[in-house]
Amino acid sequence: MFQSLQPLPPDPILGLSAAYRADENPKKVDLGVGVYKDANGKTAVMRAVKHAEEFLVNSQETKAYVGPTGAAGYNDIIATMVLGESLKQSLGGRRVTVQTPGGCGGLRLAAEFIVKANADATVWVSDPTWANHVPLLGSAGLKIEQYPYYDYDTHSVRFDEMLSCLQQV
Repeated sequence: MFQSLQPLPPDPILGLSAAYRADENPKKVDLGVGVYKDANGKTAVMRAVKHAEEFLVNSQETKAYVGPTGAAGYNDIIATMVLGESLKQSLGGRRVTVQTPGGCGGLRLAAEFIVKANADATVWVSDPTWANHVPLLGSAGLKIEQYPYYDYDTHSVRFDEMLSCLQQV
C-alpha cells in the first residue's frame, strides 16, 4: 500500500535543531525553529496561556463537536483582531474565519480551497521556504512558483529582487 510513497527530503531547519542538541557547547543558542527556550532548555509557557488553560478547564461544560470551521466565538474574535471591527462588519457574510489544527493544517485547507475555486491556480512561495510547504501545496493540486527571498551569502532579504519578481506576478 505504501510502495509508491517517497520520503520528503530532510528539513534543514529541523536539522539545525538536531545539530543544536548534539552540540556540547554550554553557551549555544537554539535559533532553529523560532521557539524561545529558557536557560534550562525549557520552552516557556506564557502566563496568559496558563490563565487561559485554567479558565477553560474550570469553565468548559462540554467537549461537543464545534463544527468544521471551529469555535464560532473564537473565530469571531480572531476576525476582529485581523480585520478590525469596521472591515469585519462591512464584509458581512462574504468573510469566513476557520480554526485549523496548526499552520500546516491551515495551509493544506487553504490549498484545497484555492484548487476548488480555481483548478488552474498558481501559488507563489518564498525561496527559501519550509521544506514541507511546496510538497504540501503541490499535493493539493496547486501549481507552485517561487520568488527570491533570502540571500544566504549576505544573510539578508533579497528585497529588490523579491519586489521585482512579485510585481510581475
